[in-house]
Amino acid sequence: MDPEDVFVRSSLIRSTQLSTRAFSAPSAPARLLAAWPTTWPAIWPTTWQATARFLVVAILAGGLLTACGGGRGSGDDDVFVIKVASSAPAIEPGAQALQRFVDIVNEESNGRIEAQLYAGASIGYDRDLTEGLILGTVEMMISSNSTLATFVPELYIFEMPFLFESPEHMFAVLDSEIGESFAPILEERGFHLMGYFTLGLRHIMTTDAPVHSIEDLRGLKIRTMESPPHLDAFAAFGASPLPMAYSELYTSLETGVIDGAEAANSNYYAKRFFEVSPNWAQVGWLYLVAPVIMSKAFYDRLPPDLQQLVDQTVQNLEDYERQLYTEVDAQRLQDLEAAGVTITYPGRQSFVDAAQIVYDEWADRVGGRDKIDAIIDFPYRVPSEEEDGSR
Repeated sequence: MDPEDVFVRSSLIRSTQLSTRAFSAPSAPARLLAAWPTTWPAIWPTTWQATARFLVVAILAGGLLTACGGGRGSGDDDVFVIKVASSAPAIEPGAQALQRFVDIVNEESNGRIEAQLYAGASIGYDRDLTEGLILGTVEMMISSNSTLATFVPELYIFEMPFLFESPEHMFAVLDSEIGESFAPILEERGFHLMGYFTLGLRHIMTTDAPVHSIEDLRGLKIRTMESPPHLDAFAAFGASPLPMAYSELYTSLETGVIDGAEAANSNYYAKRFFEVSPNWAQVGWLYLVAPVIMSKAFYDRLPPDLQQLVDQTVQNLEDYERQLYTEVDAQRLQDLEAAGVTITYPGRQSFVDAAQIVYDEWADRVGGRDKIDAIIDFPYRVPSEEEDGSR
C-alpha cells in the first residue's frame, strides 16, 4: 500500500473547506502557534469568508488541544491516549510494527499509556495525519518521507533518485549522525522523530508495452507522487510526469488517462495495479524512507520515563520492520511472476546518468552537493550470505 496523500482532509478541515497548509495563523491558540511549521507558505486569507472559516478551525483546534490533549487525569494518575496512525493496511510491515509498538507500550506502561492503531487510512492519509499531529488530533504516525518533506523541505534530500545503493546503505545512513541530524529540524516544525522505517524500493509500471530501456519511457504519461523531486526525476528519464491522487490511479490506468506509474512491489501487487498495467520494470529508482514521528507538543507532555519507553520501543522495532518489509517485497515479486506479469530489468546506469540533472537542480535546496555526496559515499557493511540467511 502506498502511504500517500489522496487529498482527503480530516473532518475538521473538510467541514471548513480550508487547508491548514495554505497560510500561517497569527490568531491561533498559543499551543497551535508553537507547533505551526515555519515553512508553511504565509498566504493570508483575502476575504472575510476565508478569515471566518480560518477562525473556526483555529478555535476548534485549540479546543481539541486543550480539552483532549492526549491525556486525562492529573498528577501521577495521568493516562496518555496515543492514536497511532498508518495510511497503509494493517497487514503491511509498517503497520504490523506499529501494532507491536501499541502492544508493548500498553503493557509496559502499566496502564499509563492507552495506545491504539488506526491503520488503512481509517483516520486519514499521510497529509491528513501529518496535519493532525500539528493540530493535536493525532499523536503518532508512520509517514512517507515524500509527504513529510512538503512540511519539512530539508527531507527532500532523501527523495533524490538512486541516492541509496541498497537497503543496507539506506539503513546505515538513517542510523548515523546524518539521520539523527534531522531530529532538531523536525522538532522546529512540531514533530518528534522516533526512528526510521522503510516503505520499499520503487519501480515503474506501464499499460501498453514493457520498458526495456530508458528510451521506452520517452513521452509516456507517468503518474508520480506530489513531490517536486519525483516530477523532476521522471522528466529527466524522458517521461511526462503527472501528479495524481492515489485513489484515481487504478481508474486512470484502466481508461488510458495515463500510461503508467511508479510504485513498490508490495502496493503494485496489493492494489492489483497489474490487472490494468501488466508491465513491471524493475528500475529501483528510489528507496522510500518512512520516518516514525510523534506530535512534539504531545511528546513534551509525557513524563521522562514514558518518553524513554516510546522512543526505545520504536528503535527496538526498526530492525523488525525493515527485515519484514524486505521479506514481503521479495515475496510480492514472486507473486507477480506467478500472476503472469511481464517483468523487465532495464539497464540501471542509463537512469542513473539521466538523474544527475536532478542532483544539480536540487543540491542547493537540500544543503549542498557535499551533503548529498556524504550520503552517496557513506560506508556501510553488507551482511554475508550466512548472516542474511540466519535472520
